[in-house]
Amino acid sequence: MGRRSPVALFVALWASQLGLWAAGRSKVNPRIITAPQGAREYVFPTSEKYPVFYHKENSSAIFVGGEGKLYYYDFATYETYTEDFPVIKGGQCMNSGGPEDNKNYLTLLGEDGNGMLVCGTGACSPTCWHWEQKKKGSPSDGRGIAPFSPDSNSLVVVDGHDIYSTIKKSQQNGKIPRFRRVRGGGELYTSDTVMQNPQFVKATTLRHEEPHQDKIYYFFREDNPDKSPEAPRNISRVAQLCKEDKGGTSSLSASKWTTFLKASLICVDPVTKGNFNWLQDVFFVPSSNWRDSKVYGLFTNTWGSSAVCVYSFGDIDNVFRTSKLKGYNGPNPDVKPGQCVSSGQHTPSETFKIADSHPEVEDRVEPIGPTKSPLFHNKHRYQKIGVHEVSAADGRRYNVLYLATDKGSIHKIVELPDGVQNIMELQVFPKKDSIQSMILDHQRAMLYVGSTYKVMEIPMDMCGVYRNNCESCLLARDPYCGWSDGRCQSVYRGREVRQNLNLGSWKEKCQGGKIKEADNYQNITVVPFSRYYLNCPVESHYATYNWYHNDFLIKTCNNTHPQQDCFHFIQNVSLAHFGRYVCISEEDGFRQALVKERLVDQLRFMSQMSQATMTFGSWLHLLLMVVLVELFH
Repeated sequence: MGRRSPVALFVALWASQLGLWAAGRSKVNPRIITAPQGAREYVFPTSEKYPVFYHKENSSAIFVGGEGKLYYYDFATYETYTEDFPVIKGGQCMNSGGPEDNKNYLTLLGEDGNGMLVCGTGACSPTCWHWEQKKKGSPSDGRGIAPFSPDSNSLVVVDGHDIYSTIKKSQQNGKIPRFRRVRGGGELYTSDTVMQNPQFVKATTLRHEEPHQDKIYYFFREDNPDKSPEAPRNISRVAQLCKEDKGGTSSLSASKWTTFLKASLICVDPVTKGNFNWLQDVFFVPSSNWRDSKVYGLFTNTWGSSAVCVYSFGDIDNVFRTSKLKGYNGPNPDVKPGQCVSSGQHTPSETFKIADSHPEVEDRVEPIGPTKSPLFHNKHRYQKIGVHEVSAADGRRYNVLYLATDKGSIHKIVELPDGVQNIMELQVFPKKDSIQSMILDHQRAMLYVGSTYKVMEIPMDMCGVYRNNCESCLLARDPYCGWSDGRCQSVYRGREVRQNLNLGSWKEKCQGGKIKEADNYQNITVVPFSRYYLNCPVESHYATYNWYHNDFLIKTCNNTHPQQDCFHFIQNVSLAHFGRYVCISEEDGFRQALVKERLVDQLRFMSQMSQATMTFGSWLHLLLMVVLVELFH
């Protein structure tokens, strides 16, 4: 920036004193959902580079693991304390990458009986503790459960006494990742040839009718063996293992999973044929019948768009049971590859050899539904997914999806009878900090969202964000909210509420059908020749927003860019720009005024207000303002 002249400095000084610059700024109209209603936060004592989080269902507390520290905070009682987890044996790192390796980064917080399992890197000496009632037990060997240094490609599943992990047990081990059972019914690991550079996403266990049929499923991405230019670089997979797998009968297979099979997950838009091949996250929705349990898979593609495809475990199981093995044309043995054998038995060697050399099945797992298409897709880049089921006033249960973007916000998306609707965007972290973790408490209907420096507790039923009229409440189509006693209220408050979640008309449920608009405009004084922004908050992704000036339409905003407010910018305020401005939203026949402003000439306004009382100093003040306006013009 060039140096200002004395005249310019004089003008700037007087302008700041008289408020001329401020007069040209827009009135602040923040979107309500940038400050989630009822949200509470816990800020860590120190910012953490690799935080991990644990929340027990139906509690109000959060645990955060950091660098040698375990933080505890209760959002209901405000109780907080910190437990130290220092390095036990000093630095054990070989070929250390720097001082960062010689620290104990907590990497796992998981349920362990009546307490919690706490594991950390231990300065390249992985260590675990049992933590219960604010006390930690003696340290134990954590190899295979905690990595030697923070590792984003690690996956650990604690299932009662069994622990499954993708973490190597020795620093000398090669770079080929394995899926292991490290505690429980004997240690097993996957063969090094069954996965190609896997990137693990998530795993779960599933109980079947007979205990020996219980399965482990894990989801991952791996390199595509097809290296042709048109082929995608990665393939998304689901793998199955039998929980009671005892390993093979030979020395080469005794410590290997013998029931491993993998299948491709398909998520393709049937209209554009666009392939979403990059699995980002999955969320499991259990059912009383394991076959009806669902997997919500979150995918992205090369262009940064996202899609959600839903699969049933019944379909996944059917693919593994009935599909041929890819590339295998020989006879099937008595025990088919991937088949769970009776308790205490081993998979026959012949079966293992076939499955180990041909681990992929031919058939692909397709989404549920008649069209086998994504539940929805859009141009946002989502990174995490959560699904919550809510009972609405009509007695039906609706699935609500929470999708974390790469810009620190969460989209709240509901599955409705007439399709999927994005009903809300929560800007959780104002600086668009990355969302490290998103945990759903289903019983308390709470979200716990973590970054590197704090955790937010956010209620799912934020009904107060909607304008306090029946029409706005019902048009939001939020299954958590309904109209009752003159307010938009939560369905959890035990009162009967009116909602509009099906294809019915809101007009039949709201008396009057149109709110009475008071003729109350906010007077805004503006200096001629200055700039001014008119800002209308976009509250619904399905409404149209119109700006009117003295009853003439001047600007229209639709849902092409639903994250942005509806602005009207006046570059150079003149006499023609003064007057009444109103922003009206229209959705499904309902119109309401969101912003009403009257722009008033500041110079004329001051002249009229002071004709009878102005002192000589005031007239001089006004004269200086006129001079300054001319200089700026």
